[in-house]
Amino acid sequence: MRAAQFYRYFLGIRPHPHLYPAFRDLAEGAGQSAGLDRLHLTLCVIAECAERDAFMERRVERALEGQALHAFPVNLSRLVAGAQGAVARTSGRQDDIQDFYRRLVRLLAPCGIEPPYRKSGLHPHMTLGYAPCRPVLRGISLAWYPDELLLIESEYGLTRHNVLGRWVLLPPRQPLLPFGQPIAAASPARRSAA
Repeated sequence: MRAAQFYRYFLGIRPHPHLYPAFRDLAEGAGQSAGLDRLHLTLCVIAECAERDAFMERRVERALEGQALHAFPVNLSRLVAGAQGAVARTSGRQDDIQDFYRRLVRLLAPCGIEPPYRKSGLHPHMTLGYAPCRPVLRGISLAWYPDELLLIESEYGLTRHNVLGRWVLLPPRQPLLPFGQPIAAASPARRSAA
């Protein structure tokens, strides 16, 4: 029986199941076998260990306890494929997902959890497969709001993902609207004349 080479722990999101057929079509079109049960967007890897970490879930729970975490838009707009496999990437502005990522890192830090691989920041993408394939670069349109944040344990080398924790994401924050300067209310007499 094969054993995991090591255990990787990460926080991420999964697309809504109604998008699975679109992801399957993208993966198959790029010559990848779509493992939809493992499909995810990694926000940050938080640990890699030779042995399973029995305390990781509790440490992350402590870091996120009582925090209001809001959903954010995920817009995958490019399919990039080639010798390294196929990936669906974002392009353009992505302030909301970047803000969520930075807040997540700030919440984890007091519990001694630091993402080792995000020194240059978050570059959101979803890996569709690792098999070499013909080069492709084309526009796509896959967008959604995630409904939960997941703590996932990856048994590296066995292609097995275990969901250890789930945190429900609140509806997206209402953006500030640029209404300009407030206008003084008119007197009741002037309002009725209008």
